[in-house]
Amino acid sequence: MKRYNFLLVIFTSILTINIYAQNYGLDNADPSVFTKYRVPDTDLRSLWFNTSLNLNTNKQNYLSDYARSSQYNSSFTYNLNPYYYLLQESDSRYLNFNANINSLYNYYYTEDQSSFNQYVNNAKRNGYSAYITLSFTDNNYKDKGNAFYSIASTVQVNMSDQKSSQNDNGKSTSTYSSNKTQSYDFSFGIGIGKMRNVTPVVSAIRFQERLKQVNLLNTDLSDKTIEDLAQQFSRQNYYARVHVRPDKYFWQGIENILTNDGVSMSGLNMYADAYLRETTNEIRFLRQEGFMTGINIQFNYQKNYAASGNYYLFPEQFFTMGNVYLTYSHQLNLNSQVNFDVSVSGGPNVLAKPGIWQKYLLTADAGYNYELTDRLVASLKDGFSWNYQKGDNFYRYLENDMNLSFNYFIEDDISLNATYQWSYLDARTIFMSNIDNHSTNSVSVGLTYYIDRGMLIR
Repeated sequence: MKRYNFLLVIFTSILTINIYAQNYGLDNADPSVFTKYRVPDTDLRSLWFNTSLNLNTNKQNYLSDYARSSQYNSSFTYNLNPYYYLLQESDSRYLNFNANINSLYNYYYTEDQSSFNQYVNNAKRNGYSAYITLSFTDNNYKDKGNAFYSIASTVQVNMSDQKSSQNDNGKSTSTYSSNKTQSYDFSFGIGIGKMRNVTPVVSAIRFQERLKQVNLLNTDLSDKTIEDLAQQFSRQNYYARVHVRPDKYFWQGIENILTNDGVSMSGLNMYADAYLRETTNEIRFLRQEGFMTGINIQFNYQKNYAASGNYYLFPEQFFTMGNVYLTYSHQLNLNSQVNFDVSVSGGPNVLAKPGIWQKYLLTADAGYNYELTDRLVASLKDGFSWNYQKGDNFYRYLENDMNLSFNYFIEDDISLNATYQWSYLDARTIFMSNIDNHSTNSVSVGLTYYIDRGMLIR
């Protein structure tokens, strides 16, 4: 049984299959429409400032024939969240930078006084927390060719500090806690090849099919219009970063592109309008076209600081690792895609007395993706990870998760849903003395009925 599980893990970790379906299938046309597609030049810069201020106070007095008491409490909270986003993308360069800072300050005070008690009891608490995340990626291609060098960096810092004091029946106590987690990643490398997201090309062709369904188009759109539509679909997520009403401006761009082939979307009824807009919500897998391979040198530094009362903790580690990767994806036709990815990373901890001496990571997957037609919507996904760490405590972790689901539309208003999930885990720590090895299976089947009319009397 163990041998069977091991072979099953190896098999499913090598093959990663994603299968999706559409209501109308894509024609098996020449896949050169993908290889000809050029990533649109993009230069986007956005800066936001989100802030909030809250102040609450409350006082209550109680009076009776025998006693008198009062209670008072107040709280103050302030939050500041600046965010910066930069994206520059072209055939010769990909530059992305994100900066996000989330800071919070809070103060709380409460007081109780009673005629039965000579003391005034109170409690006070104040503290702050900050979360800082910076990420930077820069890929530069030489003379717009396939050879490139890359630089990437990620900085994550989490800080919190809190002080509390309490006066209870004349006895004063105070507590203090602080925590700071730092993580710095930096890598640089060289490689060859380009990997482009050509999913918008499928969206453009699917949009052409929907135009035919609502009788706005009798022939195919020109190659230039298909490419312009694909570039517009690729920019869809950017509109939400620069416009208050992104949907309006996105579809205005679609209408302007269609006028090049004499197609007008004016005068559509509600059904046709909703049917065309549904293009952006269709189920489909991520389409990647091209290949990339390269070598990276990676540096990872982590430091944690925790203090509570008289307890202090200072764990620290600094890894230098090498990374080799290869990724390949190709569209066989408008319906199907093959892909392959493999990545190997590993290296030592360079600190004098590290808790972890060295660690290694291997990931690999290969797959065939296909968009089925008519009423069947199917999805098969598999995820695999293997992590090995050696130090004061031995650590090996292997996990595999697979999910298979079907959605078959028996009629227009009813569908049969079936899902199968399988997971495998093999975790070993402290020189094999702790072993967690198990697999789980689950199956669910059900029916879904879609009500396509409201509760209206016609």
